[in-house]
Amino acid sequence: MTGQDQLLSRIQSAARDALDKSRPYFTRFLTEAEQMKISALKFPPDLVTGFYGGEGHEDAVRRCFGIVPSFYVSDESEFSALFPVKAITFTFRKCDGITHREVLGTLMGLGIERDTIGDICIGEGKAAVFVTEKPAELIMDSVVKIGKVGVSCCYGVDFELPKQQYEELSYSVASLRLDNLVRNMANCSRGTACDRYLKPQLVQLNGEICDNPSKVIKQGDIITVRGKGKFLLSEIGETGRKGNTHIKVKKYK
Repeated sequence: MTGQDQLLSRIQSAARDALDKSRPYFTRFLTEAEQMKISALKFPPDLVTGFYGGEGHEDAVRRCFGIVPSFYVSDESEFSALFPVKAITFTFRKCDGITHREVLGTLMGLGIERDTIGDICIGEGKAAVFVTEKPAELIMDSVVKIGKVGVSCCYGVDFELPKQQYEELSYSVASLRLDNLVRNMANCSRGTACDRYLKPQLVQLNGEICDNPSKVIKQGDIITVRGKGKFLLSEIGETGRKGNTHIKVKKYK
């Protein structure tokens, strides 16, 4: 059984416990691939389920998944408030700079497990990290420097989180096969898309390596082409007179 199969099995078991024992359940932070797998599961109507990446962070990439009996909550805000997720802001001099990699390295250096760390958002003189409750106190007590930059810590987010930016692109494709989309994203022929990107396993579909050129892509799927960027298939439009399908893609900036 793969790691993802084990995760899905745990979630299905947790859903039964939530119904039988009125026991809420929350995962640690999940990858995009794991979230896509969970999104395909069906849950009884007596359960409230959903993903959460942190307060005020609607663009979160890494998110936790929660299962709660419906009588626990009356609206989405009450559901979100149950997640054991904390936000911590690091403040430093604006003339200094720290990177996502430096923040992650500092936290991992404390022995904190990767799946207890959510998104890391960098601003001017500020950096916010979303973590599960268990490592939050350790971070608050231990982190006084990130890289060579001195920082102070506080709970919560006291600056505007940067929004995910996209470049809007439009393509006309012969079919919704993966090789057709990759050829447009990499601006090459379909043969080159297969030989240079798919066969060497340089393409990810929803966070997992995919080398199957005939894989049919659906609206909402995320394709990453090594060296070319990350793309979201945002809209599948009408079929043109020549039989091609018009699609819209958002390229992550």
